[in-house]
Order: sequence, then C-alpha cells, then structure tokens
Amino acid sequence: MKIKPIFIGIAVVGVLLLVLSLSAVGKIFGANPRDVLAGVKTQPLAVKFLPQRSPLFLSFLVNPDKLELFTQLAAKPSDRGDVRHELSNLKQQLQQNWLLDYERDIQPWLDQEITLAVTDVDLDQQPANGLQTGYLLAFAAKDADLAKTSIDAFWQRLAVNGSDLGFEQYQGISILKTSFAEDKPAIAGTTLDKFVLFANDARVLHKAIDALQKPDLALMNLANYRDRLAQFNTGKNVGKVGVAYVNLAELGEELPKESLLMSLSFDKSGIRAKTALNLASEKLETVVDTQTTKLKTPPKNSSNSANKIPLASSVIIGNNLGETLQEMQNILIPEWKQALIKAIAPITLDSNTLAWAQHDYAIALLPKANHALDWLLVAKVEDANVTKEAIANLDQLVRNKLTVGEISLKAQPVTIWTNLSTNDNSKVSGNVVAAHTQTKDYVYLSNSLAVLESSLTLKNSESIAASKSFKTISAKLPSDRLTYGYIDKNLDLSWVQTSLLNLKETSEITQNISNSPLAQIFKHIEVGGFAITSTDKSMQNGELFLILK
Repeated sequence: MKIKPIFIGIAVVGVLLLVLSLSAVGKIFGANPRDVLAGVKTQPLAVKFLPQRSPLFLSFLVNPDKLELFTQLAAKPSDRGDVRHELSNLKQQLQQNWLLDYERDIQPWLDQEITLAVTDVDLDQQPANGLQTGYLLAFAAKDADLAKTSIDAFWQRLAVNGSDLGFEQYQGISILKTSFAEDKPAIAGTTLDKFVLFANDARVLHKAIDALQKPDLALMNLANYRDRLAQFNTGKNVGKVGVAYVNLAELGEELPKESLLMSLSFDKSGIRAKTALNLASEKLETVVDTQTTKLKTPPKNSSNSANKIPLASSVIIGNNLGETLQEMQNILIPEWKQALIKAIAPITLDSNTLAWAQHDYAIALLPKANHALDWLLVAKVEDANVTKEAIANLDQLVRNKLTVGEISLKAQPVTIWTNLSTNDNSKVSGNVVAAHTQTKDYVYLSNSLAVLESSLTLKNSESIAASKSFKTISAKLPSDRLTYGYIDKNLDLSWVQTSLLNLKETSEITQNISNSPLAQIFKHIEVGGFAITSTDKSMQNGELFLILK
C-alpha cells in the first residue's frame, strides 16, 4: 500500500504546528520561557473526532504564537532573520495545502491545541481504484464567535475567488466544501464542539461527527490509547507541548501490527519525548518476558562498559545482549530486521551464540571515511570458562564461511575471522571481517583490528564515559533504565533516510519525506539519547532526548 504524496505537504504543516521549526526551537531554551518549558498536563481533545483505526495524528498543545515570540526573543540578532524566514516558509505550506492564511484566518481565535491526523489510508476501502487518503486538521477555538466570523469570511473569499463551494448536512451538522481544482486542493470544513475542523474530503468529517456522537467509535476511548496516555502524567517531566500517535498496522500490510504513542516536551537543553510502544498481539508469546520492574543492577554499574568505548562513538548500553537481540528481532519491520542480520553476520539472530552475554554490554558505532562505520561490542565476563566455551562455539560456527586464525596485539591473543580469496595469478588475499579477544573482565568483538586495539589500551579519559555530551545525555535520561543509547554528533544519520527509502510499503511517503523540509531535522541534532525504561509482553516504555544545535 502507498500513501498519496500530498500527505508530505500536510505532514510538513503538522511539523510546523508542532514545533514551528527545530532550528528555531533550538534557540528558545536560553530565554527560559517557563510556561512553554513546563508544558501542560492536558490531553489532546481533538482525538475525540478520530476513528479508532486512524493511522496517525500529531497534536500541538501550546499556542504557536507563544512559541514564536519566545523564539524571536531568544534568538541572537544575527539569527532572527533566519528564524523569520523559516516560520514564513512553513506558514506558506499551510496556505498551499489548506488555503488558510494563518494570521488572518486562524491566529485571532486560536486556543491551545492544533491536531493534524491521517484518519484513513483509503476512505472507500477499494485500493483497486487508487488510494483516497483522509486527512483532518483541527483547531481549538478560544472565542467561538470570532472563529465563526473568521471562517465564514474565509469561505466567502474562496467563493469570490472562483472556488466552487458546496453545502451539505450530516447528522444535523453543516459542512462546507470545495471541489478539487488544478491549482487548489479540495477541502471541507465545519465547526464542532469548540473546534474548527478542516478535511480533504467531506467523508472525513462524517467520521469525525460519528466519533463525537458515538464515543465508543473514537480513538480517545480506546483502552489501549487511554491507558498509555495516562502513563505520561506520572513520574517526572509530566508537562508536554505535543502528543503523537502512529498505528503502523494501518499504514501497510507488511508493517508490524504495533502502535506508538509519544509525548513531546521542552527542556532548557533540548527536546524530550516519552514513548509507549504497544507490541503486536500475535507476537506476545515470542517476545522475551523481561521484568517490568526496574533493573536490579544499579545503572552506575552499566557505565563501566562505557569506559571501554572510544570517544566520538555512538553507543547502546544494556544488560543481556542475547535477550536484547531477540526482542529486536520480534519488533523490527522486515527490512530493518534484514539490516540487523546483515550487520552482525556471520552471527545469526536465531543462534545461541550470544546467550552467554547475560550481563553488561555496550555496542558502539565509530565513524570512518566515506560515511562508513566500524562497530565494537564489549560484553562483561562473569564466568570466564563459560564465556570461553561460548566464544569457541562462535568460532566454530564462523568456520563454515570464513577462515579463523590467531594473532597477537601487544601480547594479547586475538582471534580473527578472515575472508580469503584468490586472483587470476593464484595469489591469496583477504580482509578481516571481525576480530575478538577475551580479558579477565570483558570480551571484545569488532570488525576493525584498529578499533579493537584502541579499546584494549583505552584510558578512562579517552573513553566516551569522560565525554561531557555523554554525561549530559545520561543525566537527562531516566535513571531506572533497562537499556539506553547515545547518538554522537559525529554519526552520519543519512542512513536513516536510506533505510526508510527501502521500505516497500511506504516507499512513496518516505521518498517524499527525504526530499522535504522534514528531512532537515537531522541537521539540527547535536547529540541525542534514548532509554527503554520498562518492557513486558505487551508494552515497551521509553524516553528520547535530543540536544539541538
């Protein structure tokens, strides 16, 4: 299944309404806008208009003008022109896709919520005649009379400018709509329960009215959604400025039958997102039953692995590597699962070769020339004999495809896996696929001898644990984490776009995203981190923190 390209333009508008501009947001934190930073505890109310099977929505819960004001105040004089230019461009997207002039049609009466949603991938459920995707844009009104006056004037202007307006009644609610024109999109609109709603098709508004009049049909009353949303109001950092939801099962047949709910908030240092991933029901029996309680081992013990990782690395640190890989295998979409299998080859996901790594581990990615990456695995040794036997079994497995030999690095015995070949002159050549060694406390495995050697002789001051950015991210993430990661500024994130482009089910949407302003998000990330805070058979909770340039 594919989604119409117009989704991209609308999605970009959603990003505008959510954060206005990541680069602009990055300049507000020093100004300490306390009400924006504190966020709100309220929930997105427009979800009451969304059918339960809606593929996704994005709600912004702080008035955009407030954020824009703080942005302008916080920005350096030299940056203010760029900020204004970014905001102007994004507002033009709103006018292009919805025919709305923000300052004239929306700003005077807008309250504290804007929600953008994809309500249906195909409104008539007949893919053979082409997908007819439904989109809904909802604005909360603080002044209903002023909103009605402004929107009535909006429709009148469209009529005066030549748009063919239509009118209909549905369940006693009046709906105005325009027909599709070559240079203008089709839109429909109505006012409903203190919200002004716009859609690209009147059928979307029909479903919104049905959901409001029959609450059992609405996403807001889906227990799965409601329970996860309530979790965001517990613990620390409960204030939020936005909420996002993605139901992957509705976006493509080959995607996981899972849904992700996310709350977004601001911090003086960056952006924080709390996440709740609902796992697919058919995978409940296969997902490893990890503890829903917190790590028994204090997080500070896991940081010892970080002392073995070189500076400028991006890293994942956790406990029980074999279990982690099994969980990843169960929740990844097929394309990303294949990428993981390729990355760890010749080790296989379904083998028991990593079952011995049941304690602290760290997996690092180190940038090198031509956007390529080296990788390094460091795992804690608890029982030297058990570990040695497990590694010997791993070598035996590898011998089916590679040549296994031994060398010495500074008196440390190292096993190498080599891919040998011969040329036309019968000369043998080869390249090192991976190398590993075991010390008293750790096992090291890497695709680079140079990385392996540097890790073996690494001083604490040269490790990622000594990095100020790593310390900042670690401090921002929850202390009761099961697994956490750090994304260094030196990591080239272009592979994310490339991997998205390879997704079969969403190739059209991801290609358009990569060519849209949304792709610029990666340019604004200085460093980032993520943490998984709890996992059970049906749910995985976590947090993401980004420090912006």
